Amino acid sequence: MGIFGGEKDYGTSLKELLEQLWEYQETEANLMVEIATLQYENGDIDDALGFLEKSVEIYHELGFAEEEATILDLIGDVYSGNDDISNALDYYNKSLKLCLSLNMPLKAEVSDKINKYEELLQITEDNEDREKIDSYVESDASLVEEDSIDYVNIGKKLDDIIRLLDESAVYSTYQEFKNPMAQLEEAYEMAHSIGDENGEAALLLIMGDVSLKDEKTKKSLEFFKRSLNSYRNIGDKKGQAISKLMIGTAYFLLGETEEGSEYLRKSMDIIKHLKDVNIEKAALALLKSIYGD
Repeated sequence: MGIFGGEKDYGTSLKELLEQLWEYQETEANLMVEIATLQYENGDIDDALGFLEKSVEIYHELGFAEEEATILDLIGDVYSGNDDISNALDYYNKSLKLCLSLNMPLKAEVSDKINKYEELLQITEDNEDREKIDSYVESDASLVEEDSIDYVNIGKKLDDIIRLLDESAVYSTYQEFKNPMAQLEEAYEMAHSIGDENGEAALLLIMGDVSLKDEKTKKSLEFFKRSLNSYRNIGDKKGQAISKLMIGTAYFLLGETEEGSEYLRKSMDIIKHLKDVNIEKAALALLKSIYGD
């Protein structure tokens, strides 16, 4: 019965055993990192990540936050080294959270990595969007079937594009009226009388959009073309791009797909040089609505 000796002996033995267990677990975690390093050098990326993940779990259980933060950063490096930017950012952010809580010097390095790869990820996504846009505008417009066009969805996408105008606040104001066209015409005359060319061009776009919603497609086309001329006169490239998107869409809805496709191409040529991510994404969403996924 010696193993159930006095309370003091039991407490001391338990403490010693726990310390030994912690030392063993720490050694195990360190060993896993070393094995992961060898696996990585041999090109066994998945196995390396597996061992690193296990080491993170052990460090977390032991409460070794600094070691955990370091290995999380290392896992991020493995992913970034294999061009998996999304997963890399996930682990860098986990590492940074611990680094900040512990005020570790590593925080500056991890933060720089996050900034670098977030920018790279954005560039990659933007390039993918541009490639999708190119594939749409270069496709055969005659293959677009009228029955496949989602008119309601297209209308929503046009609304989103108009809201990208600098005068977008005007749009939301006139949407509140039951009969917005009368108010818009009055506002247009006022803008014309005071020489507000930007206002005139924007209001013409909005009037075209309202006409389109009322299924007055030919009338909307007239407004869109007048808007394009106004934006040309003032040299507003963004306004020209949006006007051409609207004109192209109107032609599609009229069944004149070749003409519509030509205007959409011209719009995309301008948008590529604007370097405006928001309008690129809005244009891509519109093209998806017209051409289908």
